[in-house]
This record gives sequence, C-alpha cells and structure tokens, in this order.
Amino acid sequence: MKMKKGLLMVVLLLALSSIMAAMSYTSATVTSAMSGTVKSTDASLLALKAGSHKAATIDNDILKIDFNKGNVTSMPVSTYGLQKQSEYVWNGLFSVANNSDNVVNVTIKTENNLPAGVKLYVKTTGGWTEINSINGHTHSGLPVAFKTNAGHEVSVDIKVVVGSNASLGNFAPNLVVSAQ
Repeated sequence: MKMKKGLLMVVLLLALSSIMAAMSYTSATVTSAMSGTVKSTDASLLALKAGSHKAATIDNDILKIDFNKGNVTSMPVSTYGLQKQSEYVWNGLFSVANNSDNVVNVTIKTENNLPAGVKLYVKTTGGWTEINSINGHTHSGLPVAFKTNAGHEVSVDIKVVVGSNASLGNFAPNLVVSAQ
C-alpha cells in the first residue's frame, strides 16, 4: 500500500510539474534577423527562363509569352496571330529552374479563361496535358505537375490548338507556375 501511495505521489508530481511548465508564460516575442532580395523571374529561387523562341521574353523582370510573335526581322509586321483549324508547338518555350536547396513539386496551369475553340497544352516529359482554365477550374481536372531536384532545370514545351469554332480576336490568359 505504501508503494502505491509513493507511485501515485510521483505521478501526481510529474503531472503538476508538466502543468507548471506549460504555465511558465502565455506569450513570447523573439526577434531574428532576415534578409532577401527581389530578383528578376529568371534569377529567382523558382526561376522561369525564356527559351530561344521570340515568343518568350523577360520583360520588366517577368517572363512574358506572346504567341503572336513572328520573325521580328520580317517587315513591316512583327506580330501575327494564330489561324483557325491549326496547331502550333514551341519546343522549349521556357524552362523552370529550381534554385532552392530542396526538391520541389511544380505545377503549371492557366488562369483567366481561354476563348472557346482555343486549347493550351504543356509537356515536360511524356505526353501533352491540356491546362485550359474554364471558370477557374483546370480542364481535365489537374494542372501539369512534376518534381524537380535542387539546382535542376526542366524545359517546358507549349502547344496551342485553335479549332474551327474559335472567334477572331485577342486572348490573354495567365500562365501560373507554382512550387511547393
């Protein structure tokens, strides 16, 4: 019986000390130094780099893709367009570089809807995946997704398919590249 009382007393003291440790403070503020640098998109931790095509450029530190770009030396027209019932492919239009210390999961999708009759596809390895955004949801249920190791760069191919039902005019979706 004396042994049970002693054991009970030890358990009670441990529980009491745990409660007291938890009550030692209710809030704390710790200041730590931080630093960072805002860089161009092609020199950031998740870097987007323009390929050799005139359709992809770094403009004001942001990757911009203009599917209307043609041969800039052909005068007087430097921008063209895409015609109905056509398919255009840009191999290596841009690349995604992982300049972090970790493996990252990268996704590529569109936001802002493409017009009816225009479809956008992406390929990194394997086959083409449609990434059209329709009312905020990516067509076919998922964006292109891949993993990339620290210090690795992945080339991205883009395909635009313009159907016979596409309306004439401009379109301007955003390409969203995310990493976790």
